[in-house]
Amino acid sequence: MLKQLNLSRDLNCKFVRSYSSNRTHVVNSSASEHWRRRGGGFIEKWRLLGALIPILWLVPNGSSQDLDDGAKIYATFCAQCHGPNLEGGQASSFLDGIWNYASGYNLHRDNIKFGIPGTQMIAWGSVLKDEQIEAVLNFILEREKEMGVQPPPPNPLSETEHYNLKVEVLAEGLEQPWGIEFLDDRTAVFSEFPGRLRLLVDGQVDYRPIANTPKPATRPSGQSFGFMDVALHPNYAENGWIYLCCIDEVPEIVGDEPNRRCATRIVRGRIVDHRWVDEEVVYDPRPEDYTVVYDHFGARMLFDHEGYLYLSIGDRGRMLDSQSLARPEGKFHRMHDDGRPVDSNPYNSLEKYGVLPTVYAYGTRNAQGMALHPETHEVWAAEHGPMGGDEINVVKAGANYGWPLATKGLDRDGTVQTPHKSLPGMVEPIHYWIPSPAVGGIEFSTSPLFPDWKNNLLVGFLKHQQIVRIVLDGHTVAKEEVVMKESGRVREIKTGPDGSLYVLIDRRGMILRLTPEK
Repeated sequence: MLKQLNLSRDLNCKFVRSYSSNRTHVVNSSASEHWRRRGGGFIEKWRLLGALIPILWLVPNGSSQDLDDGAKIYATFCAQCHGPNLEGGQASSFLDGIWNYASGYNLHRDNIKFGIPGTQMIAWGSVLKDEQIEAVLNFILEREKEMGVQPPPPNPLSETEHYNLKVEVLAEGLEQPWGIEFLDDRTAVFSEFPGRLRLLVDGQVDYRPIANTPKPATRPSGQSFGFMDVALHPNYAENGWIYLCCIDEVPEIVGDEPNRRCATRIVRGRIVDHRWVDEEVVYDPRPEDYTVVYDHFGARMLFDHEGYLYLSIGDRGRMLDSQSLARPEGKFHRMHDDGRPVDSNPYNSLEKYGVLPTVYAYGTRNAQGMALHPETHEVWAAEHGPMGGDEINVVKAGANYGWPLATKGLDRDGTVQTPHKSLPGMVEPIHYWIPSPAVGGIEFSTSPLFPDWKNNLLVGFLKHQQIVRIVLDGHTVAKEEVVMKESGRVREIKTGPDGSLYVLIDRRGMILRLTPEK
């Protein structure tokens, strides 16, 4: 039991509010905090164990009518730590609007059921049935709604080792902003996942969507979706090409039910007089590439220093296809700016055997971040793993990154996907995280405003709602620091022409600007 208890400074266990990980480096920690992390919190561990013992005595031998009621489940299993009115106690409050390790119903439910490795949040799935877990979660969320709980606004100042960061909210109320690129010193174009492109001009959003953009895909529920990353041609100033990675769909009828098959696609166009014009298809999926799965699209794009276009495509829930060179899923693709495969791609000569000539590397689950190293010109990528096993990799020709045959994480249902953490011939990650922070966009810091962060890798966390700064020594992580937290799901980080960091916050629909405080 004690080995599973890894206490944070505040003994928080709000599914989970805070954690202490042996892979996380703490900057400017006090002596008392250091002692707690090194073992000085032994007495506190016994205190938490004492709090858990009466809860364990309450574990029922079978289901009861009382335990089908969320309020009664909460009173029985949760109130001792979180307070009878959700106000907090030994663990934190549910009434402050902060959920550090989940955003969205399914993730909240998974955290209750499976716990979070490396934290004091135990796995309640061995105690409660699925419907009981959902009942208590529904009770908590309904109480939050009744109390008018809202997430707090971003902290206007974030203290880091080198800088006090000024955090400005440039826009809010957007719908899942996903990708952003600066067209010039004043203007950026950004995408919203439901299917819109907008402009950010002088730090202000022009809320008029760009007209005539591609038609978004549609979920069975009727919701539109599928505008993901945006990228600029290396010669954008001369040719005006803007690249949009979007989800294309092929509607069909199966029996009496509509069945929409989707795939990752790239188009390019120009914005003239607030309209999308001159559209061309750059990466066009084959008919057999369309599947009835609505996630794991990957969809991050990057131009390298030679002008080649990289595209990540997730496994689309077809895990073993990540290992098939005849399938686009679970791959990094490399192509010319117009979509033609690059002659030097590692499998280009095998096209006659069914191999996709655009495949550059494979064995990934859902890479949602890519960045070009400013000195080595290597393409670095962030892999969004299952429950644990989020990775940072360098994209190399012909590399196999292992998924799903080798992984550091469990599958989302808590089962062991594979007994292999690594296998011969498969590339080990530069870095990985357990538990999974849900890695999003990444960016190498090159701004003159942040000279102490030169060539550091900035990593956005969706689930953990943080930005982490990684100091690198070649391909080794020398240091890790959380530089922003509790502002929402970090989808993308981009350095602007003014040297500021522009951050897209997913579910809360915000664009933030980070600058060092003067």
